[in-house]
Amino acid sequence: MDATIEAARAGEAGKGFSVVANEIKELAKQTAAATGEISAKVHSIQGSTNPTVKQIQQITQVIGEVSAVVASIVTAVEEKSTTTTEIAESISQASIGIQEVTENVAQVSIIAGDVAQDIAEVNQASESISQGSSDVKVKSGELSSLATQLQGLVSRFCL
Repeated sequence: MDATIEAARAGEAGKGFSVVANEIKELAKQTAAATGEISAKVHSIQGSTNPTVKQIQQITQVIGEVSAVVASIVTAVEEKSTTTTEIAESISQASIGIQEVTENVAQVSIIAGDVAQDIAEVNQASESISQGSSDVKVKSGELSSLATQLQGLVSRFCL
C-alpha cells in the first residue's frame, strides 16, 4: 500500500513503479492464498498420517509381542530337543539292558536244559537202582527159600 502512495506522489515517473507495486500486491495475495492452501494440505496430510503413525506404533508393539512369543517357542523347542535326546539315551540304555537280560535268560535256559537232562539221567539211574533193589529183594527171598530147603536137606543127613 505504501508503494502505491509513493507512486502517486511521484506523478508520471511513478506510474511504472505503481504497476510493479500492483503486481507485487497481486503476487502477495496469491502467495498468501497458496500459503493457506499449502497449510491446509499440510494439516490434511498430518491428519491422515496420524492414524498411520498410530497403526505403525501398534504394529511395532505386535511385532515385539510376536518376537517374545517366538523366543519362548524357541526356548520350548530347545528344551523338548534336550528332553528327546535324554529319552533316546534312556531307550538306548534300556535296549542294552534288555539285550543283556535276553542273553542271561538264554544262558539260564541252556543251564535249565542241562539240569533237566541231568535230572532225567538221575531219575533213570534211580529207577534202575529201584529195579535192582526189587530184583535183589526177590532174589534174596528166593535165596532165603533155597537156604531153608538146603538146611532141611542137610538136617536129614546129619542125624
